[in-house]
Amino acid sequence: MRALLTLLLLAWSLPAQEPKQQAAAASNAHACELFQFFRQMTEGNFCFSPFSSHQIASLLTAAANGETQAELAAVAHMADGTAKGVENTGALRAELAATAGRGALGLEITNSLWAADASDFQPSFLESARSQFGATLQKLPKGDATTCAAAVNLWVREKTRGRVPQIVGPASFASPERAVVAVNTVYLKGRWSSPFDPRLTKPRSFQTPSQAVMLPTMLMPLGAFDYAEAESWQCLEMPMTSGEVSVLILLPRNDPARLKIEASLSPEHWNAVRSGIANCDVNVMLPRFGYSTQLSLKALWQALGAKRLFQAGAADLSNGLSAGNWFISDVSHEAMIEVNELGAEAAAATLGPRDPFGAAPNPPKRRNVSFIANRPFIWVLRHQATGLILFMGRYAGA
Repeated sequence: MRALLTLLLLAWSLPAQEPKQQAAAASNAHACELFQFFRQMTEGNFCFSPFSSHQIASLLTAAANGETQAELAAVAHMADGTAKGVENTGALRAELAATAGRGALGLEITNSLWAADASDFQPSFLESARSQFGATLQKLPKGDATTCAAAVNLWVREKTRGRVPQIVGPASFASPERAVVAVNTVYLKGRWSSPFDPRLTKPRSFQTPSQAVMLPTMLMPLGAFDYAEAESWQCLEMPMTSGEVSVLILLPRNDPARLKIEASLSPEHWNAVRSGIANCDVNVMLPRFGYSTQLSLKALWQALGAKRLFQAGAADLSNGLSAGNWFISDVSHEAMIEVNELGAEAAAATLGPRDPFGAAPNPPKRRNVSFIANRPFIWVLRHQATGLILFMGRYAGA
């Protein structure tokens, strides 16, 4: 019996006709589905890279066949068919590579396939993985399970600039000579277009779900930012130097509003929020924060419909792998976020009858407003040209 181990490390826009935007819309739909699981798992901080998860789901869709492929295509929202969905993913990757190539932003997205014997993979799948996903073929070293785990972890550390030091252990390589591993990493580092002055950072009160705590809080008096608001929320968009990536912060007015907003989060709601954005002079207070989240995505994918993938004897991965009883043993994911005065670095309720987001807001007139993030909020790291969500999460205090 053979097992395929998939590792993830650590995308909202209206569906469009261009392939890259179709792929971004698919990834963003996946993002909101994953968010619904994460929000129910903890009242505290969490972060993840939905794009990283979507990359691996799309790669496995290309490797799968039959009902296994149909289930994975649904998880990856490949409504136009597998081949078209894979092509769209390739177009999106090309757009992100162009963003990275302009050099104003540190952005690197990598995929790799690992095996002791390259013949475990179908040649046509390797070519598709290379051309559409940029995946490289890496050879697992001969030796014991510890040696194999060390090789994968070293590669991951290098691609994430040391931010993810270890993602896999020896237990994942019970049969090193038959192990196959797929790894995705997403690393981003950028500077604010308008950095905060570190001299203005000082401890200020932040209301967590359970108590008030003092946190290092940054201050920017009257910076020019895109801003929107409604009865139950405020939204601030802070661009990086390149203008190609931005951090959006959705700040509910109170905790009951947050719970309702989180429970109804969808790409359509995000588009409605952004439709009301206009440039304003904003007094910003924002905590300086950094944290990571690591967990298995297996149960989440299964809940989204990818069931055969994890069943020995039922999974069909024959488009990607040689004959044999291959299946997925686990999907591991780790993401981190750090936001400070200079910029950001990321290495991945019962509802009432009223829509908690309210009607689409009218763009505010140019005026002075205050955005005081002293309570839990939702944040998103977003690629401007495509609307792709690269990272997202909730910050609820230390």
